[in-house]
Amino acid sequence: EDANGQFEMNWEYDDVLQTADKHSFFKFMVRSIAEKHGLRATFMPKPFQGLTGSGCHAHISVWDLAGKSNAFADKNMELGLSEKGRYFLGGIMKHASALAAICNPTVNSYKRINAPRTVSGATWAPNTVTWTGNNRT
Repeated sequence: EDANGQFEMNWEYDDVLQTADKHSFFKFMVRSIAEKHGLRATFMPKPFQGLTGSGCHAHISVWDLAGKSNAFADKNMELGLSEKGRYFLGGIMKHASALAAICNPTVNSYKRINAPRTVSGATWAPNTVTWTGNNRT
């Protein structure tokens, strides 16, 4: 979304398995179309030194069984985050180091995380365990 030829793709939220299928199909489709045109598409986290890497993030919410109430939302709390949402976030933060092994499965993943500033001035990659209302890294 920041480097040459890089795009951020979004689709509407869905069931977790449906979303995983969309993600896998999208990558397959992009690679297939690129190959058809004699090109190569990559989803490597850090294919080029000095340019912004590629990321893959997920927005997570938990709803009641009726799908009417977001368990993480509470308009009366700071930043609109409920107590359950804060505990969920706390668990993610507590186990961030262990989750990194799953979320960053290749050496190239760590090249993105520890990369110096890029031409655009940003890496958009998390390298500390923090949170705010709008933390873009």
